[in-house]
Amino acid sequence: MIPDDKIAEVREHTDVVALIGEVVRLKRAGTSFKGLCPFHNEKTPSFTVTPARQFFHCFGCGASGDAIAFVMKLEGRTFVEAIRTLAERAGIELPKEDTQEAAQERQARARRERLVAIMEAATAYYEKELEQHALADMAREEYRKRSITEESAKAFRFGYAPAGWDGLAKYLANAGWGPSECEELGLIVPRKKGDGYYDRFRHRLMFPIIDVHGHVIAFSGRLLPTPPGQPEPKDGEAGAKYVNSPESPLYKKGETLFGLYQGRVSLRRQGLAMICEGNFDLVALHQAGFDNSVAPMGTALTGTQAKLLRRFADKVVLMFDGDNAGKKATRAAFPILREAGIQTKVVTLPPGEDPDGFLRTKGPEALKGLIGTAPGIVEHLIDEAADLSAGDPGAKAAAIESLGPIIGALDNRVEATLYVEKVAQRFGISDVAGVRQLLTRGYRRNRTSQGRFPDTHPQKPEMPVQRPPAKIVVPPLESELLGAILDRTELIDTEEAKKVEELLTSPELRAIFSAARRAIVRGAVDATALLALIEGNPLVGWLKERLAFEKYDVETARAVLRDGLPRLWASHLSNELAEVKKQVLMATRQGQEDEANGLRERINQLHRELAGLQGNQR
Repeated sequence: MIPDDKIAEVREHTDVVALIGEVVRLKRAGTSFKGLCPFHNEKTPSFTVTPARQFFHCFGCGASGDAIAFVMKLEGRTFVEAIRTLAERAGIELPKEDTQEAAQERQARARRERLVAIMEAATAYYEKELEQHALADMAREEYRKRSITEESAKAFRFGYAPAGWDGLAKYLANAGWGPSECEELGLIVPRKKGDGYYDRFRHRLMFPIIDVHGHVIAFSGRLLPTPPGQPEPKDGEAGAKYVNSPESPLYKKGETLFGLYQGRVSLRRQGLAMICEGNFDLVALHQAGFDNSVAPMGTALTGTQAKLLRRFADKVVLMFDGDNAGKKATRAAFPILREAGIQTKVVTLPPGEDPDGFLRTKGPEALKGLIGTAPGIVEHLIDEAADLSAGDPGAKAAAIESLGPIIGALDNRVEATLYVEKVAQRFGISDVAGVRQLLTRGYRRNRTSQGRFPDTHPQKPEMPVQRPPAKIVVPPLESELLGAILDRTELIDTEEAKKVEELLTSPELRAIFSAARRAIVRGAVDATALLALIEGNPLVGWLKERLAFEKYDVETARAVLRDGLPRLWASHLSNELAEVKKQVLMATRQGQEDEANGLRERINQLHRELAGLQGNQR
């Protein structure tokens, strides 16, 4: 466990404006800053950062918190991971625990940090070679002919792996990195004969693969044409067009998405991810403004990748190539994305096109049009099966049967029934019952348990009536006065503020006032501490919004209290007057004249006090 005082120190030494400003373009708005929320899609800024309280809040989606909460939400880190990240950023050393488990964790973390440092050194080497090597023009030409700009190349940290056999191996050795660790990371390979190592990547354009925390964990190298003056390699000697790093302690290809780090803010903001296949496709999409795009690493989409993606977006557009491999990948992605709870649409590009080429020939607006009209994945798979089997009754039957596992996997009974009818319509078959029979057969063949398709006319389930919770009304004057005190906490012990606390009619606001006294740090409200103290208070939403900005300076806050306190006192007297009048009526009905006369005297006294307040306000 990290001690509370260290957590407080990390918060204290983290400038939330500087932290958030690294991913959100912030503009000053009074004493706060505003920008587009990184957690949902918006055109008008509703995201506010208040430096005095080290607090952020979005008036659009409700996201709020301190620097720790921001890192957790943006990068999907745990609380402890976020603390460690911010501590390292601020140069704060966290205490070491003396347990065996903690020692093992420290050892594993130190080893990972060392491996990350090696990968960073390799990345810097490739970047430098792209700038200086005599053959680097061949690498630059490879991306320039695809209209990839230098700005995009730098954003994705493109590099060049020289044509020699051991340039990187020597560089890393001279920098003091051990060959065994470099081999473990897949950067170098032991020679088959004799001692020593040679570079895994040679004469390739290098794409660094960056994890969600911003660390380079692997590489993908694109083969370049043979350098001038060198003999063309024989068949099989040049190697594959793309070579990816092997799996390592840092890199698991089924757990990594290329472009996720670069697109994480856009993904959260839009709640939508575009999935493509190729490295150049991914970079071209980002460059064209589709920076919510990601790509699996040379493998079919996995459940782990889908869960990772679900942390950033709940909707997906698949944009795989239109060849057989792309069609197979789309079909394979359906159960994985459905299991992860991700809504999925499919963009179908013209035959022979990929996103990179489509953008160069048709442009971003044309691609936006395809995305806007993209069908859902189930509808796409139905259409695809119908098109492939057109004109052949046997092929039609087989195609319908192949759709069984897809339709049968749908959780919504009504939706599944509608798709059964859609299949019959799309295949031009009037016998819906026969279509259902074929689908059921395909569904059962794909499962060990016996499944059953929904009836054509299912009974509509009775839904329980859920009453919305009663909304608590925040008294406007009371909340305004409390807000002024929260803005200028130096006033909290004045007589005016104490009187406000006494007169608050809302128990929720009284609880916030009381907690605010305990959450003042160096003259300002610690927003995180205050919100923790009132957890469960129905007005926590109001408080988050009020903490997101400072409305008053000290003199204006004094004026608000000076002008508002008599009105609050008058409201208090008016409420009491109404209550006493009810008591007089009840006493009279019960024949208690002495008590009624005493209450009438109180009514006269309250009228005099109200008249005095009104006279003072003229």
